[in-house]
Amino acid sequence: MGDEVRLLGQLGSGAQLDLIVRLLEWTIEALPSAARSLLEGEAGETVSGALQLVRGAAAGSLPDEESEEVEELEDELAELADELELQDLWQLFVALNDSVGVPAEDVTVEFTRTIMSACYDVIRDCEDVPEFPVGTQESVALDAERANNNCMRAIEYQKELIRTAVQE
Repeated sequence: MGDEVRLLGQLGSGAQLDLIVRLLEWTIEALPSAARSLLEGEAGETVSGALQLVRGAAAGSLPDEESEEVEELEDELAELADELELQDLWQLFVALNDSVGVPAEDVTVEFTRTIMSACYDVIRDCEDVPEFPVGTQESVALDAERANNNCMRAIEYQKELIRTAVQE
């Protein structure tokens, strides 16, 4: 992923926010059905509302950062991230929480990488990838993740998303 991460620097902040929107949308769609079913009801409404705000920011329409809508969504996302039955999705809620209310001009490569990492992590967390104790060699953990089809799909999608964005 190193080459693709370097390519992010070629994208303007608006293009990076567009990339973030596409990545968030794909991540939600790529969740296993059991995880997606957790996004029904109130959780799904909160996720949809947050995604709408991020889409709006990418299109140039952003509510005041201090608006009640933004603050309410941030609070709801934080609460969802803390719910035990939704623990596999907490990285998704964090990524959305970080993205809500962010104007395109504030998006940096570091910010984009943080959101990309969270989106990958939610896919990994919803899979049966074994957890390793602290101190385990990184290569052992990476090998386990690479052996998982959905983890590899997420990695490949993120690479392709960056390459496509650079070509646009």
